[in-house]
Amino acid sequence: MAHTLPPCTNACPVHTDVRGYLAAIAERDYQQAYELISADNPFPSVCAWICLHPCEESCRRGRIDAPVDIRGLKRFAVENAEIFSNNRRVSIQPTGKSVAVIGSGPAGLTAANDLTRLGHKVTIYDRHREPGGHFMASLPLFRLPRQVLRRDVEGIMAAGIDFVPETEVGRDVSIAQLKEANDAVIVSTGLWGGRKIDKPGFDHPDVLLALPFLEKANQGDNSGIGQKVAVIGGGNVAMDVARAAVRLGAAQVTVISLESREEMPASPWEIAETLAEGVKLCPGFGPSMVQINKEQITGLQLQQVEQVFDAEGRFNPVFSQDSYITIQVDSIILSIGQTPETGFLQGSSLGTDLPGYLNINKEMPESGAGGIFAAGEIVTGPGPAIAAVASGHRVAVNVHRYLSGETFVVPVEEIEPIGVLPDGVSGKVPPKERRSMPLLTPGERILNFLPYQAGLDEAAAQWEARRCLSCGLGASVNSEKCAGCLTCKRVCPYSAPDVGEYANVSPEKCLVCGICAAHCPAGAIIMGGAAENGNPDDIAGEHGACYGNAAMERDKDHVPAESGKTTVFVCRGVCGEMNYASLFDDVTLKEKVLLVEIPTAGALRLEWILSAFENMAAGVTIIGCATGKCRHPADSANCFGVFRRAQVMLEQLGISPEKLSYCQPDE
Repeated sequence: MAHTLPPCTNACPVHTDVRGYLAAIAERDYQQAYELISADNPFPSVCAWICLHPCEESCRRGRIDAPVDIRGLKRFAVENAEIFSNNRRVSIQPTGKSVAVIGSGPAGLTAANDLTRLGHKVTIYDRHREPGGHFMASLPLFRLPRQVLRRDVEGIMAAGIDFVPETEVGRDVSIAQLKEANDAVIVSTGLWGGRKIDKPGFDHPDVLLALPFLEKANQGDNSGIGQKVAVIGGGNVAMDVARAAVRLGAAQVTVISLESREEMPASPWEIAETLAEGVKLCPGFGPSMVQINKEQITGLQLQQVEQVFDAEGRFNPVFSQDSYITIQVDSIILSIGQTPETGFLQGSSLGTDLPGYLNINKEMPESGAGGIFAAGEIVTGPGPAIAAVASGHRVAVNVHRYLSGETFVVPVEEIEPIGVLPDGVSGKVPPKERRSMPLLTPGERILNFLPYQAGLDEAAAQWEARRCLSCGLGASVNSEKCAGCLTCKRVCPYSAPDVGEYANVSPEKCLVCGICAAHCPAGAIIMGGAAENGNPDDIAGEHGACYGNAAMERDKDHVPAESGKTTVFVCRGVCGEMNYASLFDDVTLKEKVLLVEIPTAGALRLEWILSAFENMAAGVTIIGCATGKCRHPADSANCFGVFRRAQVMLEQLGISPEKLSYCQPDE
């Protein structure tokens, strides 16, 4: 069955509810935000630090000004949650089945976590002393503090997983022995090898591989590198290597890539940060020969590249003839791709393909073969950590089906992400500057391996969370009530409704402002993503649906109001910019005031004001937008008009109009 997802969630390999946790942050419910982040990701803290955030690349806010700082907000939520819910032992009826997992990287730990919580006994075997795989061993400390990683790993292991350290499968124990002792085996060994270059001089001992170098660097060991370092490769690992070399004291570090700057596979921000730290970039050149004098590396000859990819987009470099340059170097680090180490296959019947990846079932590697399954980069090749987490989830599902005697069925899920933000909409939304995590200056951060990203403070987090467009939580129409009167089409600032026999609201155009619902005379429009002709109660579970509107739409008895308290209606944008949410946390004010955010001033409804009084509110205050600060030009006037009508009706009902007040910030 097809369903629609916001582009941010659709871009995430584990489909994290980005929209939901950003809404929770905006409501200052950081525990709820953490729960949503960790629901499908056992590495919430790790991903908050190192995720490549494909969600941001898909953020529709980018067509207005800049994508929301989603990863920064994830880190803020994780660091401000009070309880880490995944850090507890589970109590589930044991199945009596056991599973051996080879490798404790993100795929292996994710699979072990899922299977343990399904009641299976899981034991992880790893050649390192601590679980965590590449995260623990070779990811630079300035990218990921190890206490952050250990917090996630401890939460996973607390489920009751056994860990056998410093045990190398293929040497200390074979896969066949593990299969004989267990009902299933999962191979998740990752990619620990490195590609080499078969050209003159590259067999020199001072030509190092990326991951072994990074492992030593994390231990403060700078042996093997000189003052003039060449890093060959254009990916994110190459950037890590170059930055680590700088921190270890190299005076000159040059990154050499076949690709041009625009074609380099490294993330643009990684390249920018690397260059800011003094690393030089030599794009469009490939290594030709290492120059050696008296057994010492003295230089590196490079050949210019005419093109990296052929007409079909395949990697097929073409070099310029007789176009060479030479740079002075005394050590070289290769970062041209990670490869599998296949020593674990000793004593097994498993094989590999030509590049060395495990050859179990290329169509669906997590489906298993004879009780032996595989997950992560050992079958898929290199990719982001969150993709390995997704692979771990998939293999756990299939192992569980196998152990339960169920037939493996490839799940078919048709997902339709919401389309891009149309130009006619993006041009009407007021821009709001992105507030990203502050960084230490390059001069400060190259001095050591300490983290260099400071994280968002609460004011910046509130600002960023409120930049989210809540894509997909827009207006739906109850066709049984809709009269096709065109009111919604007339008042919508984005021309989102189309009206035929009844109205239909485009999810691509709707930005959850609520104006159409406020003006609909039939009450046919529901905010928050309810089904077209469904019950408004369907939206009860949608966290952050219009920041209060959902509850108010379900029933007048649910209008936020408490006896003896003043209900304050405030525009979401004003609330964020003026930091009213923090102000109303004051204990004295909490006893007197109940703050209710509405998506925009023009969405305020007369019946909400009247219902608040009916529910024994001591008074109602409306905070409008400052002149020129409103989300939509007519919102302030519409809001004030609702206030005036409410005054008249209160007087007719015998309620003192003085209990209703309106105020507007000066700027």
